[in-house]
Amino acid sequence: MENQKALIQKGINYDVGTNFSPSSLTREWRKTLMEQEIQVISDQLHCTSIQIYGTDINRLIQCATTALENGLHVWLQPRLVEGSQEETLAHLSEVALAAERLRKKYKKIDLSLGCELSIFSSGIMPGRNHDERASKLHTMWWLLPWYNKKLNGYLRKACKVVRSSFKGKISYAAALWEQVDWKEFDMIGLNFYKLAYNESKYTKTLRKLYRQNKPIVIFEFGCATYEGADKKGPQGHDIIDWSTPVPQIKGNFKRNERVQANHIIELLKIYKSENIYGAFVYDFIQPYHPYSLDTRYDLDMAGYSIIKVYPSDSEKLYESGYWEPKMAFEEIAKFYKTN
Repeated sequence: MENQKALIQKGINYDVGTNFSPSSLTREWRKTLMEQEIQVISDQLHCTSIQIYGTDINRLIQCATTALENGLHVWLQPRLVEGSQEETLAHLSEVALAAERLRKKYKKIDLSLGCELSIFSSGIMPGRNHDERASKLHTMWWLLPWYNKKLNGYLRKACKVVRSSFKGKISYAAALWEQVDWKEFDMIGLNFYKLAYNESKYTKTLRKLYRQNKPIVIFEFGCATYEGADKKGPQGHDIIDWSTPVPQIKGNFKRNERVQANHIIELLKIYKSENIYGAFVYDFIQPYHPYSLDTRYDLDMAGYSIIKVYPSDSEKLYESGYWEPKMAFEEIAKFYKTN
């Protein structure tokens, strides 16, 4: 894989709404806003590819169609949080059929079989919900080989279901703790956040994946927007207290857009030098994390998006199409345009 071209897929993640808890983290859907944002991703952010994820199949297909019509390559990733293996397979099968119809017309669409299913799906790790399963990673870590065996059993079934109807490339967005058997996949996929515990071996871990002799796609990477967030990776949002009448920031954190921008560009440079095939920044927009001048209520600070929206009581309404680019947006746009 040493001779493959780097960053063919210069990407961003885009959420069409996921059945996740708490309900405040679900996205309001407006097709006109989606169409405007996809055009921005293509024309202003200079992406060549987009990962579209979410639960509702109509939204997934609407968004994928819009992206394809804007000239973007698409990774489609259905998410059915808390679904059983049977429910998740049925959902995936329906998406695969719809994705194949798009592939026949537009060509440039591939399919991810899911995201971190050991904790997002039920039946692989013990626990009544995502949070309980995630907690087992710390308290029952010695059982991870058993959980990975169950995960790979499910993924073999999923590959068979998808291959029966979808003729494009397939991958899976694996978590850092998931040891996936990549034999049935066309590309290796990873949600590969850099944080305090793995920063010293980050590049070395990346290089080990080349032993599989398949292209590597980083489906998620990035960080939140405050000092120290670059050391917390996917736990950056944990500084929000959702239990209060109005969600607010716990403790004293200082907003810093430069931290987020520098972190993302640092990783993109690594991916380019290591000949990574595709990389997808997490995330384009998170309307449920609005910005506020009052640091206590600046939920955007704890979000991973590269644009910010204002709260519903502001005159700058997201519903009217208003948002502002963060520093990371500008830096990514420059990088994608020139690399």
